[in-house]
Amino acid sequence: MFTRLLPFLLVSGVGLAQAAESILHPAATRLPTDHQGPFVTTADGSVLALSGKEALRSDDEGRTWSSIPLFEDPAKHTVSNECALLRTREGVIVGAYMNLVERRSPKGWKWGEKGVDWREFVLPTYTLRSTDDGKTWEAPVKLSDPWCGCVHSLIQLASGRLVLAGQEIIPEWRHATVMFVSDDLGRTWQRGSVLDYGVGAHDHAGSIEGSLLERADGSVLLLLRTESGHLWEATSRDGLTWEGLQPTTIRSVTCCPQLARLSDGRAALLWNAPPRHAPQNNTSRSELSLAFSNDDGKTWSDPVIVAANYEGGGRVSYPYLYERRPGELWITTMQGGLRMQVKTVDLGKGTIPVHQPPVAPAPKPGAIWFFGDSTTAHRPGAVEKVTSVRLDEALQSIGSSLSVSNAGIGGHTTRDGLKRFDRDVLAHQPRVVVISFGINDAAVDVWKNPPATGPRVPLDEYRGNLKEIVTKTRAAGAKAIFMTPNPIRWNSKLRDLYGKPPYDPDDELGFDQPVLDSYRQAMRNVAAELSVPVLEVPRVWEAALAETGGKVDDFLLDGLHPNDAGHAATAAALLPVVRDVLR
Repeated sequence: MFTRLLPFLLVSGVGLAQAAESILHPAATRLPTDHQGPFVTTADGSVLALSGKEALRSDDEGRTWSSIPLFEDPAKHTVSNECALLRTREGVIVGAYMNLVERRSPKGWKWGEKGVDWREFVLPTYTLRSTDDGKTWEAPVKLSDPWCGCVHSLIQLASGRLVLAGQEIIPEWRHATVMFVSDDLGRTWQRGSVLDYGVGAHDHAGSIEGSLLERADGSVLLLLRTESGHLWEATSRDGLTWEGLQPTTIRSVTCCPQLARLSDGRAALLWNAPPRHAPQNNTSRSELSLAFSNDDGKTWSDPVIVAANYEGGGRVSYPYLYERRPGELWITTMQGGLRMQVKTVDLGKGTIPVHQPPVAPAPKPGAIWFFGDSTTAHRPGAVEKVTSVRLDEALQSIGSSLSVSNAGIGGHTTRDGLKRFDRDVLAHQPRVVVISFGINDAAVDVWKNPPATGPRVPLDEYRGNLKEIVTKTRAAGAKAIFMTPNPIRWNSKLRDLYGKPPYDPDDELGFDQPVLDSYRQAMRNVAAELSVPVLEVPRVWEAALAETGGKVDDFLLDGLHPNDAGHAATAAALLPVVRDVLR
C-alpha cells in the first residue's frame, strides 16, 4: 500500500508550496505535524523548530507544540521558510534565516534591467542563537544585506567551528554561494569564499543552495544546485576557503540538495533527481530521492524514491532531513508540504512504482484542434486552463456538442509541425484547426556557441509552411484559423539568453519586435492571400488590458508564455471567430 499525503499550503519566504497529493514510500507514515522544520533535538529530548517569529517546541513527537518568541521586537524580523538550524555539541542552538521584514526589490522585479542596480535587491541573511535550549534567544546578527534566495545548511566541524552555506546576488545578475564561519558558537562570523560557476544571469541562475558535510579526514564537502543537470561540488579544509568547484556525476534537476550525517556514520543525501519516467527532464521536482554513502560522498548507493507527486506541476522539493532517533528519519519539504517519517531499515521494503503518465482518450472526430507551440500547449502546474480548455468550456456553456483538442508542443516551429500534422491532427478528422506558430520560427538563438545569425526557420520558409498547413487542412475538409504570436516582454532569463543583437535588452520591446513582428506580418499576408480568418492576439491583449489599465506583463507567465489571464483574454476573443467559421 502506498500512503498518500495531502499537505497544507505553506507560504514561503520566496515562493509558494504546492498544495497537491504526494505518494509516500510504502514503509513511511505521515508525521503528526504540519510544521516544516528544520528540527533539532534539545537536551530533554524535545523537538525544536523555528517558524516566523517564534521557536516551536514539542514534547510529544510533534503532535502538539508550544511557542516561544524569538525577537525582542517582532516587528523587525520574520524568519523565512528556507532556514537552517543546528544544536552544537556544547548545547547552543544556532539558526540562520533570511529576514522577510527587510525584503525589498524594485517595483516590477526588474532583475538585470537597464538602470537597475543589483544592490536594490535586498533580502538579508541573519543568524540567532539560544544558550538555554530555545527558552530565550539572543539578538540576531546580520551576516549580509544582498538578496539571498535560500539558506538551509549549517554544520559544526570537529574543531568546533560553525560553517554556514549562504548565497547572495552578485553584480553579474545571478546568485553565488557565500560561505560564513564562526569560531565562537555563532556570536560572531567571518565571511569566506564566494563560489560562482559563471553561468546565467537570471534570478535562479548560479551555483547556489549549498549543503555541507564534514568528512572523516577533516575536509568539508559542499554540494550545490546548478542549471547544468548535475550537482556541483567544492571542498575545503577549514570551511572558510574553498577550491575545486566542479560538476559531480550526480544527476539533478534545478533544485537544492540536503546532506546529513547519520548516527550510524553514513552520509545521507536528499535531492530531486530527474524522474524515472522522464530521465531527460532537468526541471521536474516530482520525485524526492534519498541515497547513502559509506565513503563520505565519494560514491552513493542507488537512490530510493521516498516521496513523489505526479499531479500536474506537483513538487516534493526543498527538503529537510532530521534523524529523530537512530535510524528514524523525519523528511519534510518546503515545496509540496511533505511531512513523513520512515526507518532506514525499512527502505528496502517496497518502492514507489515508476510513474505511468495516463493515456489520453482518443480524440473524437470533428473536433476543433489547436496546433502550435508552447504558447498553445497545456502547461500543467503553471497555467490552470489554456486557451483550448477555455474555448471548450465556452462552447459547452452555449450548448455546443463540439469538443476541443490540443496538439501544441513546446519548442516546435512550423517545420516541426508539418512533420507531425498528418499524424497529430488530420488523422483525427478535425472540423476546425486553430494554427498558432511563429515565436520559435522567428527565434535567433544568439545564446548558442557559435551564436546563430538568423531565425530558426527563415521567413520565406515560414510563409510556405503556413500555406501548406492551410492547404492540407482544407484538403481534409476542415477550416483553418490563424492566431498571431502573442506579445513578449523581457525577463531576467530571456535577457540572459537573448540579450544580444539583433535583440535589444535595453528596449522594452527589444525581444518582441526586431524579428517576430515580421513573422506576424507574414501570417497576416498568408491569411489575406488564402482568406483565412486571423485572430490578432497582440491587439486582443491590448484591448483587454486597456479596460483594466494593465500592461502586457499582466498577461504573461514568464515574459514569453501566456498566464491564465492571457489565455482567458485570447479564448474570449477566439470564440466568436470560431462561431463565424462554423456558420
